[in-house]
Amino acid sequence: DEVEWMVESIAGFLRGPDWSIPILDFVEQKCEVFDDEEESKLTYTEIHQEYKELVEKLLEGYLKEIGINEDQFQEACTSPLAKTHTSQAILQPVLAAEDFTIFKAMMVQKNIEMQLQAIRIIQERNGVLPDCLTDGSDVASDLEQEEMKILREVLRKSKEEYDQEEERKRKKQLSEAKTEEPTVHS
Repeated sequence: DEVEWMVESIAGFLRGPDWSIPILDFVEQKCEVFDDEEESKLTYTEIHQEYKELVEKLLEGYLKEIGINEDQFQEACTSPLAKTHTSQAILQPVLAAEDFTIFKAMMVQKNIEMQLQAIRIIQERNGVLPDCLTDGSDVASDLEQEEMKILREVLRKSKEEYDQEEERKRKKQLSEAKTEEPTVHS
């Protein structure tokens, strides 16, 4: 009964706004640099570490609030009840904090979703509807194809700028760390 209460409580928290809003905000803000290439970049690891810290902070606050410890939380999440009360989709953001592969897949997926959403908005603004809303006679015009090229270029540039900014921050942190090192006087 105690495990069932914990599982239901945890599932409720993971579906609620105190968890989902900060997680979704983080994923949407950081996903644009993630692509489906096999090689992972250093920025991916740094973003994963930030994500891990966010998840830990949110979970620690919640667990303290309801009065269960980390061991009880682990027990509840791995119990057979957890599989019936929660879907993998609900647990995915928690698992992603511990497993980089799950994290990267989640970020790539969100990046693709946001790109598709941007494409749909462009199509809607230009009066062109997706095939599923027409009789299938929707043909992309030269103008639409040009807009798609522009959108891809904007996304690429945005990603480059983000990478450059992250590199600049990293270099600044390194130089600050070097200037903070105490000098040895003999």
